[in-house]
Amino acid sequence: MNNSKWFLPLFLLSASAVFANTKCKEVPQCNPYKPQGWSLDIGGDYTWMSFSTPPTYRGSTGGVIAKLTNEEPNAVFSQARTVYNLGTLKSSKNKTRFREWYSESVGGYCFSPSENWIITPYAGVGMDFLTDHHTGYSTVSPIKLNYTIFYALVGLKAHYNWENWMVGLQVDCFPTYNQYLKIRGLSGIAQTLKNRTGAEAQLPFAYRYFKNFWLEFAPYYRYLPIGASHHLGLPHRNLNQWGIFVSFRFFL
Repeated sequence: MNNSKWFLPLFLLSASAVFANTKCKEVPQCNPYKPQGWSLDIGGDYTWMSFSTPPTYRGSTGGVIAKLTNEEPNAVFSQARTVYNLGTLKSSKNKTRFREWYSESVGGYCFSPSENWIITPYAGVGMDFLTDHHTGYSTVSPIKLNYTIFYALVGLKAHYNWENWMVGLQVDCFPTYNQYLKIRGLSGIAQTLKNRTGAEAQLPFAYRYFKNFWLEFAPYYRYLPIGASHHLGLPHRNLNQWGIFVSFRFFL
């Protein structure tokens, strides 16, 4: 009789746990394999790029990536991400020390049409700082170009999650609304460049190797068009980047 008083509470507790588990399998928001809440990504990247002038500069660069994300099924989505990249690019005539840092902040909504899918449209703003320091050649002197580019951003990402795996697609379109060029050594304010529209696509896939820890790989292509300056007689330039992001993601 002394033990019987514990039987009913334990039975009700066990029954409620089983019922909650069953309900969780039926409700997409409860899928334990889907993203749940805030997460932090830290990693690096390798990029092969082509930067037209002419002459066209090509080469490999590397850097770091960081992202802070709030992501849940059928809930508001927010993300701040930043990438820092540097390396040496070479042309047939000379070389340039290239450095890029860009940051983006976006917000949207995570739709969960089924147990395993999350589709997230979002919009936001970004800024890109480029330094392009050319060495001299022939009768051409060394020159240091510093670009500052501000852009709007509209994107969509879709993820399919199952057990410890995730695969997805992310596409971004970013029309620039302010582009400036500052040439080191020339006095005066930065020159305003013509605005153009860029794009990016990623194919991320990830594996959860321990509890809340994920390892993510994201091959990507990024196209950043830089406008011309009629005042300086400079043509437009195109920056094409092919690379891969590798990061560790931890859900807080």
